Amino acid sequence: MTWTALAITSMGLSCAATGVTTVGLRRSWELQISSVRWLFFIFFASFFAFNAARVAYMITVCLKPLAASTDHSDEFMTNRYSTLGVFALLHFKVSHDALITFLLVLGDSALFAVAVWTFPLAYELRQIASRSMDRGADKEGEQIRWYCWRVPVVIVTFLVVETTLAAVRGGYTSYTQRCLLAVYFTQFLSFLYMIAVVVQLKWGGRKYENVQGQFVTSPIYQRLTRIMTIYAVFTMQFQIASVVMYAAPSQEAQLMNFISVSAVVYSMSGFALAVTTMCSQVCVLQMMRCCMPDDVEARVEARLMQPGELLSPRDTQVLMESAEPPLVNPVFVFTDIESSSALWGMGDGLVMQRATEIHDNILRSALMKYRGYEITTAGDAFQLAFHTIREAVEYCLDVQLQLLVAHWPKELHGLLPATKKQRYGRRLIFSGLRVRMGIHDAVDTDGPLVLDVHAVTGKMIYTGASEVIANEVGDLGDGGQILVTRRVADWLVMYADLVAIPSTVDRVGEYSIPQINAKLEVFQVVPTELSRRKKKFSSTLKKRTATHVLPSVTARSSGQETPPGLSSIAALRRRHLYEQRELQRRQQQQQQGPVLGRHASQQALLRVDHGFGFARTTSM
Repeated sequence: MTWTALAITSMGLSCAATGVTTVGLRRSWELQISSVRWLFFIFFASFFAFNAARVAYMITVCLKPLAASTDHSDEFMTNRYSTLGVFALLHFKVSHDALITFLLVLGDSALFAVAVWTFPLAYELRQIASRSMDRGADKEGEQIRWYCWRVPVVIVTFLVVETTLAAVRGGYTSYTQRCLLAVYFTQFLSFLYMIAVVVQLKWGGRKYENVQGQFVTSPIYQRLTRIMTIYAVFTMQFQIASVVMYAAPSQEAQLMNFISVSAVVYSMSGFALAVTTMCSQVCVLQMMRCCMPDDVEARVEARLMQPGELLSPRDTQVLMESAEPPLVNPVFVFTDIESSSALWGMGDGLVMQRATEIHDNILRSALMKYRGYEITTAGDAFQLAFHTIREAVEYCLDVQLQLLVAHWPKELHGLLPATKKQRYGRRLIFSGLRVRMGIHDAVDTDGPLVLDVHAVTGKMIYTGASEVIANEVGDLGDGGQILVTRRVADWLVMYADLVAIPSTVDRVGEYSIPQINAKLEVFQVVPTELSRRKKKFSSTLKKRTATHVLPSVTARSSGQETPPGLSSIAALRRRHLYEQRELQRRQQQQQQGPVLGRHASQQALLRVDHGFGFARTTSM
């Protein structure tokens, strides 16, 4: 009876783990605004139902006399029962007991639900990984309702079919056993689908993301890979052995010992999935601290302090081109949040802190896709550089669309006119923080562009007229507006078909920059989907904010000063947010900075020979 005890224990652990996970997801997540969250909840609820039904079945089998539940000889079932324990009835289709049949049919249906819900879950995870955004709360709700009306129909149909077979045949027989084999086949198909999704993400360049300025393995890619691995290790081996045992009874003796171990491992699948989904690495580290060597503990803690899973040296080299700053004719993008100071002054600053974190995540998560390079942050503003005009423009268009559908704090809407939701007809055109953006491409005619590698952050910084122009253009627009200079506009008009996101280009006016004695023609670029925004934008060009803080002035850029109008708590939250940015930047420097700094410096020095300007490596 050893296998019986092991099976009940392992299945009980899975039942408890999936139950706790289901409750935890329900309490910690707002399920109706995200189809992925909702599908994860339904997935684990179905897994919990399966484990609970199997545990109840195992206990019932242990309590009932074996002969009362079977139509095989005592000698036959005793031999099998000593090896397979409570799994004997599943493999030899021998139960005519009503309660056992009910529990088995219920468990089979719940397992079928797990297999069926895996398909939309993997699909939705692929959609988020591919687009780096969801559909918005309203459309996500529609998608959830679509799943609610269709997927349960398939599950209920399976339940009706197996229940009918059990009723007609008088118990759990070979006919109902075929339904279980159909479940195994469905799970195998879902496993193949997950493999296809993971391969597609890897080949499509979505295996990595730029998180807080550092390239890390995509969390969605990791989650799909882990689910797939658990399926392969804990589930597939048992199902394949079960099918072989059913199809080839002559191989029963050879498979008997294997199927016993396999059944216990299979019972742990729910526990393994729950651990990979909800278990905290920090919690596990604290539990294992007493038996962990000090040096190992230190290495693990250092790894947990990183913002993501660090890449291996080989993977870092592969992604070096994406991570390195543009050195020849960079295209600058300067961004800022409209009315950010006023928003920080509202209340204790908690709403603005949460909104700024969402804003930062959106801007940074899109950088890798378009080979963007984060030069620095100045307050709530971002200073970025791109390799081409197309990538810079697509980045800005993409970010504007993501900001529109982001899940902003409810308190943010209507806090100020700059955060009020606005619609044109039924189409939403403004929601949440409004970010102005300016794009300018650096060319030789603008004058020399000085490239420096900051000795502390390891970041490439740019000094010259081109950077000043980009800075000014970034300050001219309204929130949600993308302004560009003449060369960028001309390129967009000529090569509009190369830009993945449809947009329109319109002339706004001229603007003078006295400090470099320049006059600019300024144009606006608006996503076609948000063309109604044009009527909300100002028709005159004027500076909306003070000039951005230079990257070298680290104290101001990190928010050490308390702006007038902010409460002490709001100022503390603002300063803490900026300090977190600086800490993340230094963590990135520890892992990638030395390599990137040397690489960038070597390429920058090459520009001296070609006459593009001059570069030097110095502390600021």
